[in-house]
Order: sequence, then structure tokens, then C-alpha cells
Amino acid sequence: MGYVDNLALLIGNYIRGEDEYARLMRRAMVRWICLSQVLVYRDINIGVRKRFPTLESIVKAGFMLENEKRKLEALKLDYDKYWVPINWAYTLNFEARKKEMCTRDVLTNKINDELKVFRTSLQTLCNYDWVPLPLAYPQMISFAIYSYFTFCLFAQQYLAAGRTEGIIDRIDMYVPWITMLQFIFYVGWTKCAVALMNPMGEDDDDFECNYLLDMNLATALCIADVTRNDYAPVKPDKFWLLGEVEAFYPENTSDSDVGLLHGSAIDARSAKHFTDSIRKRS
Repeated sequence: MGYVDNLALLIGNYIRGEDEYARLMRRAMVRWICLSQVLVYRDINIGVRKRFPTLESIVKAGFMLENEKRKLEALKLDYDKYWVPINWAYTLNFEARKKEMCTRDVLTNKINDELKVFRTSLQTLCNYDWVPLPLAYPQMISFAIYSYFTFCLFAQQYLAAGRTEGIIDRIDMYVPWITMLQFIFYVGWTKCAVALMNPMGEDDDDFECNYLLDMNLATALCIADVTRNDYAPVKPDKFWLLGEVEAFYPENTSDSDVGLLHGSAIDARSAKHFTDSIRKRS
């Protein structure tokens, strides 16, 4: 879905500087990353499209500035433009390296690699949206399933083996349990598949894309500007003088069994042990 925490952490820690221009550079880069995500989501998600019907609405929400909107609109291209803010971020990243705000080429390349990964994830979302399941496929599956169980109403009925007198007086106690289970599972799976066909819709079980966009913007700006170069004072921890770590559990959970995880072959005996055992037996 595209979380920007990794990129924001890299930008906030690799691009140094405490002056106003350095802050503007870091904030602009993470905001442009979120802007590219908005431009993609508004094309594939109904809820985001209703929230951002125009570029002006994106400006009002704070994802884009007015001069950036004009620059984006000035680009004459009949195809998607979501890559433009990422291209701006690339350019600004190289500008930071040129001004020695990013002290090593390897750090600049690391940010570039993360930008590429993020752009690729956005492109993957577009690919899934462009090539959905054909409408005839779920219709065909539904028709096949309901037709099958319609025939089962007749084909699975109990038939007497022979015609004997008095058979009409007997009660038919046959219940098609297997067919009933098939109906529950097949129809249930079909309903689940139909619900998953459009995860970018507005149903309760669909992705909360608007929440993700808001969270990414707020988190990215906080990481890249507010909390950078900030850490708690370094003091001795609780286990400083103990020499070993003692696990703590509340009293109501102290009796619960904590399973230790280890390799499945850790208790296996060596091949030499088995060879020696065979020799002793022989």
C-alpha cells in the first residue's frame, strides 16, 4: 500500500543541516512522496477521488503548493503524472549532495533506491487497477455454481430401488448432508471472492486509503523535521547491574507457559551416535 516511514527516516537522518533551507528541503521531499501517492490513489480509489476531485483540492489539503500545481499543470502529457513529484525528490536529493548536506554518495544512492522502490509499488497498484478480473469471470462462476445446485435439487433426491406396494406410505428420511456442505462452502467462497474483487472501494472491509494518506503525511513531516536529531538521554538501563535479563510478567500472567523457540534439529543426535549404537548392538 505504500508506507513512507523508511523514506522519511532516511531523508531525515541522511540530509543534514539545521538552517531553514535544509528543513525546507527535507519537508519538501517527504511531502512530494506523499503527493505522488495521492495522485495515484485518486485515480484508483473512489473515496480518495471524492475527497480530491481536482488539483486545487489537493492544494487545500496541504499535500501540494500552488506553484507546484501550476508546474504540474504546465507539463503537457496525456498520461499519468504521479511520477513528477518523485522526480522532483530525486533532483532535490542530488542538490543536497551537491551542497554537502548529504555527506556521502552511498547515502544519496540509498535514498534514490528507496525512492525507486516506492515508485515501483505505486506502479504495481496501477497495474492491478488497469487489469482487473474480467466481468464475465465472476458471472460465469456464479452461474455455474447456482446451476449446479439447481440440478442437485433433483439429482440428489432419494429414489426407491424397486417398486413395491406400500412404498408411498413410507417417510423419506434422506438428507443430502454432503450437498448442503458443498452449498455452504462454494457459495460462501464465491461471496468472499466477490467482496475482494474491488479492495479500493468504499465498503467497510476495503482499504482505508484516506486514512493512510493522512497518516503518511503527518508521520513523514514529523520524522523528517520535528523528531530528527532528537533522542532520549542515555542512562543505565534496568539490567545494567544484574548481568542478565530477567523476563517480567504481571502476576495474572506469571503462571502462563512461555514456549521457547529453537531449531527443530537442536535435540537431534549426531550421525556418529547412531553409528556407535548400531555397532554396540551388532
